[in-house]
Amino acid sequence: MRVKLGFHMSISSGFDKLYKEFIKLGCECLQIFVKNPRSWRRKEWKDEELEIFKKSFSSVPVFAHLSYLPNLARAEKKDVEAFMDEAETALRLGIKFIVVHCGSLEDKALGIRRVSESVNTLLEQVPIQVLLENSAGSGNSIGSNLEEIAKIYEKIKEKERVKLCIDTAHLFQAGINIKEEGVWEEFFESVCRNLGPQIVGLLHFNDSRTEMGSRVDRHWHIGLGKLGRRALTQVINDPRVSNLCAIMETPGMGMYDYENMKRAKSLLLPLMSHPLS
Repeated sequence: MRVKLGFHMSISSGFDKLYKEFIKLGCECLQIFVKNPRSWRRKEWKDEELEIFKKSFSSVPVFAHLSYLPNLARAEKKDVEAFMDEAETALRLGIKFIVVHCGSLEDKALGIRRVSESVNTLLEQVPIQVLLENSAGSGNSIGSNLEEIAKIYEKIKEKERVKLCIDTAHLFQAGINIKEEGVWEEFFESVCRNLGPQIVGLLHFNDSRTEMGSRVDRHWHIGLGKLGRRALTQVINDPRVSNLCAIMETPGMGMYDYENMKRAKSLLLPLMSHPLS
């Protein structure tokens, strides 16, 4: 068993083109925004569009990612309503998972409580699973360390429906130097010890354009950033993540995906490797 590789991909040109590009790249999993990520406006998909997506990706692990504007730590009415709407839209597309950033608030304790409350509100009304993503730690963002994520998780009522999405670039940018020997293993063991052995549900497999501890969230192409091939090889070949999907969110969406897929596959150990599609 090995990780499944895929990308966050654009839906702007329609689901037919999305599926063709997905197959061309040799993807095994997918992440999308279910609407314009820079707008509060709702997206209403036509029935025929919903059917195209469901038919094309029925056997593929697909993850929705909450758009940029909702801030779950602020948790104003529009933030929570947008969260609910995007989760419901994901379900209409047949997507069972939504990845969320924990948001930002100057009062961290209040922000942590509001994230938990926002997730609990969603879980009461929408039959979807939530993946909490670790942050790079810029500004007042929440979730750059295990302590903050654990405080959110302990207030979640339906814990079996909430997992963790580990972003490799964000870990590094937040000051966890997974380039050093043993640091990735120590971090992962700490996650499982504090939150449970099955808590990790997804990898965001990204290199970093910024230095370790920069707290600046800038992704870069696989093996060409400040993290580099050695650290990423260690992550992608860890037996504890072999049943997960690894989503790449590299710059220039669509422009460099083939090269990034090629590099990612080249990191797999010989016994786990597979040919390019």
